[in-house]
Amino acid sequence: MHHRPRNETRWALIGLAWILASTPAAATPRVALPAQAPEVPWPTRQWPSGALPADVDRGRFAELVELLFSDRGSGGVRDTRALLVVQGGRLVFERYAEGFGPGQRFHSWSMAKSVTHALVGVLVAQGRLDIAAPAPVAGWQQPGDPRAAVTLDDLLHMSSGLDNADGLDSMDSFAGRALFGPGSRDPAAYSADVPAVYEPGRHWAYSTGTTAIVAAIAGRAMQGGAREKLAFMRRELFAPIGMTSMQPEFALSGDFVGGAFVHATARDWARFGTLYLRDGIWEGRRILPEGWVDYARTPAPAANNATYGAHFWLNEDPAPGQWKMLPGAPPSVFAAEGASFQLVAMAPSRDLVLVRLGEAPFENFPKLRRWLGELIALFPPRARSPGAAAGEPAP
Repeated sequence: MHHRPRNETRWALIGLAWILASTPAAATPRVALPAQAPEVPWPTRQWPSGALPADVDRGRFAELVELLFSDRGSGGVRDTRALLVVQGGRLVFERYAEGFGPGQRFHSWSMAKSVTHALVGVLVAQGRLDIAAPAPVAGWQQPGDPRAAVTLDDLLHMSSGLDNADGLDSMDSFAGRALFGPGSRDPAAYSADVPAVYEPGRHWAYSTGTTAIVAAIAGRAMQGGAREKLAFMRRELFAPIGMTSMQPEFALSGDFVGGAFVHATARDWARFGTLYLRDGIWEGRRILPEGWVDYARTPAPAANNATYGAHFWLNEDPAPGQWKMLPGAPPSVFAAEGASFQLVAMAPSRDLVLVRLGEAPFENFPKLRRWLGELIALFPPRARSPGAAAGEPAP
């Protein structure tokens, strides 16, 4: 496989370090990411299992699980269809609704945005992308075009200033038109062909179209058509950590639809969460560049943002008009989240990954957030190795 020269890799990583250093500090100091215990096998081929810790309130845990699996949504099927908890690298809880199981792929919806973040990280590590440089979008390069100043960092922070925010949850929203309407043949081109309404980096707006642009940029760095891009994803990210079920979708343009469409088993989603909880390291190999996970879990710098990092959601206190991702859970929790309340949440102070998959209607989100936040909080903080950063108080 072709790699960029060593000096280009160095400059791409220097760009990442500069962005991390210049990003305002999080409202809550970052809790150290825990390492895999040497006695616990990595789940590359199968998940090591364990029991719920003795210090978890089993009665309340069982009540919350029943609440999560009690609601029924579309077609009378359970809202929650898979729930997994991994602590200390071991699978300590796993349950599926009737008709679902560990061999079934589940839809990501916007959790795909976090997968796109991982793929960009791989390309940064290889020196193929520099997030501090202007985004390489051909249509933005005319003299005087304000979009020429947009960087990949701005796009990953959802702070590009472009007029392509998702809008209302409907087929006529920008996201609906980009994924299912006139933009569906080439979501990246459709999403890039909009004016700038804010200066880059100044205004946060959640945008599936923005991730489509990022995915297209990443795809060009991978080189080749859809077949070659899929081979790259499997070789460089999916296979090394055992995510053999992961299946991304591609548009007719040949670009990965990075904002919405990845399918994988619940156990593979737990592997993805474990990669981020372990700071991008797997079996002693660095999959994601140093600092990439901290970049994901640091709040985007735009003034109107409080709960979003770089293509990951944060459990920080919300800004006006935003919501607390998981009330009751530690503020250091960060997560991939998607429509119908797909969730892969990482809790560093608990050394815990929680996966919840299903098809919940939007009106059920507030109670799901409360229940899942409380469920994470039931797990007391784990002891830290000597020299690790201090933990956080219980919520």
